[in-house]
Amino acid sequence: MQVGFIVILIIAIFVAIFAIQNGAPVDVDLFFATFRTPLAVVMMTCLIIGAVLVLILGTTRQFKKRSESKEIKNKLKTLEGDKTFADERIKAIETEMQTLKDGNSSLTTKVFELEEKNKSQAETIETQSETIAKLNGELNVLKSQEIAAETNINEGIGTEIYNEKSEAEIE
Repeated sequence: MQVGFIVILIIAIFVAIFAIQNGAPVDVDLFFATFRTPLAVVMMTCLIIGAVLVLILGTTRQFKKRSESKEIKNKLKTLEGDKTFADERIKAIETEMQTLKDGNSSLTTKVFELEEKNKSQAETIETQSETIAKLNGELNVLKSQEIAAETNINEGIGTEIYNEKSEAEIE
């Protein structure tokens, strides 16, 4: 702020020196009128009018830049909010993915365990089928032996009855 004040003070000193050196009157024609004024006043008037025009144009440009800056800041806030929402969503999805991976690995181990159980049960079924086949074979052998024994018994009873009849006749 002090540097700006010093610069303005130096410019004012130069303007004062300029006005003192150019104090001669000049004719100024403006549209339909003619004025006689010192050259310094004419130049200062032109300088002031130019400064005012530059100030007006600079101010409007500055207002446009401020409004653009506000719009950009609002967009930035909106995008930051969207980014925060997206980050939270990404974290939720990553958590869900990890949960699914854990569930998948536990299901994989369960599938492996069930496959092992299935193999052992298949082996058990196979051995039991072999045992049943052996037992069926033994059962068939026993049935045939039983049938043979019944046949022998029936023949033995028949011969005993025949022998008894024969003995009864002989007596």
